[in-house]
Amino acid sequence: MSLRVVIGQYYPADSVVHRLDPRIKLTLLLAWFALAFVADSLAGLGLLLALLFVTMLASRIPARVQLKALAPLLFLLLFPLIFNILFITTGDVLASVGPLTISSDGVYRAIFMTLRLLLLFSTAVLLTLSTSAIALCDALASMLAPFRRFGLPAFEIAMMAAIAMRFLPVLTQTYEHIRRAHLARGSKLGQGAPLARLRALAPVLVALLAQSFRMAEELANAMESRCYNGAERTHYHVLAIRRRDVISLIIMLIILGILVALRFYVNVGY
Repeated sequence: MSLRVVIGQYYPADSVVHRLDPRIKLTLLLAWFALAFVADSLAGLGLLLALLFVTMLASRIPARVQLKALAPLLFLLLFPLIFNILFITTGDVLASVGPLTISSDGVYRAIFMTLRLLLLFSTAVLLTLSTSAIALCDALASMLAPFRRFGLPAFEIAMMAAIAMRFLPVLTQTYEHIRRAHLARGSKLGQGAPLARLRALAPVLVALLAQSFRMAEELANAMESRCYNGAERTHYHVLAIRRRDVISLIIMLIILGILVALRFYVNVGY
């Protein structure tokens, strides 16, 4: 499997989504996750998906880039899809094969949970594509700063998060290089039975793990040689809340109100 674009890779563009304050983006992401669980009907999820689609268009990030970034996560959608179809047997029976029964409730819950996960994954991908790791680090440090009086190492946590996001695309590229090197040496990656594929993949994963430790050691040495001690650094770009950020929060509150109305006052969906 070739993974060229992953979560953590920033795509530069001049859009209103890119220009939003990163603290507002993180707040909207958390609120979006909450909204995805508040929505308990296909109508609610449809509203969120429509808003997400508009946001993706506004980000000016090509659709192929967003799809490539989302592709590594799509296999996770198979678990709720298969689990709900096979293990929820209430409702009308649509098909029956031996001990397996496919019911209307199972199909509905499978579609519902798959759309919910797709909504969460797509939002997280859009955040990392439209926000650099440094900006997310600054936002996280700023949001956790009030907890420093209680002994929470806010800046250190933000730095670790930024390093982890930065390493995702690097590790993906490293995996691709190692995979191609093994293929050039005659490895049987992706061939044969599932067990044979796992055995062929083991040397690749071992090499990737060794390279990961090597990169971590090089990063630690580089930070130590620059006298990094965990102290909070200064900022060339000072974070500031602007009108577009306030408008984004207002839109999120409106969506929340609509979803609450759909959940408690309108008899729609499951």
